[in-house]
Amino acid sequence: MADRRQDILDAALPIFVEKGYIGTTIADIRKASGATTGSIYHFFSGKPGLAVALWTDANALWVTRAEAGRQSRTPKEMVTTTVRALLEWATANRDLFLFFEELRIRAHSDPELRPILDEITQTHDAAAEMYRNWVVQRQVREMAWPVASALIVGPAYDYLRKCEHTSDHRAAIEILVENAWNSVSRDPQRSA
Repeated sequence: MADRRQDILDAALPIFVEKGYIGTTIADIRKASGATTGSIYHFFSGKPGLAVALWTDANALWVTRAEAGRQSRTPKEMVTTTVRALLEWATANRDLFLFFEELRIRAHSDPELRPILDEITQTHDAAAEMYRNWVVQRQVREMAWPVASALIVGPAYDYLRKCEHTSDHRAAIEILVENAWNSVSRDPQRSA
């Protein structure tokens, strides 16, 4: 039964990528997956449920990859593994990243995607608290979390939106990871 759920998700992703969230219909997903409409609704609450499941799975892949790369939970390690995991996951799963990004933006205006916005908010709140603790411990530069977050992951997201025709991302990943940490480090010269 879990395989059928995954088959539906696997069939839905390329359609969502090709047609976008708004342009994709349950009929498109039914046709591509071979599932009945009832089967789709058995596993998901329609198109929003499918989209939320794809987003949640993608986010879990990013988090799992970041956690796997950590030897410790120092600020430097937390920042660099988060950015590295995002870049490695997204360059290896471009279609999923593009859909992830569409949903991340759309969740702010579409009430049906509220679970995504809730997860984003919860993650950002936890990260902001962690960053505030690092500031108090004088481990990072003092700045508002929205600024720090933009400096840490903003360049990576920008690169990922623009790197469609790049085949080797290794050098870019190293530069972006290093600069993510240097942008918030109290002493970027010493921590490089």
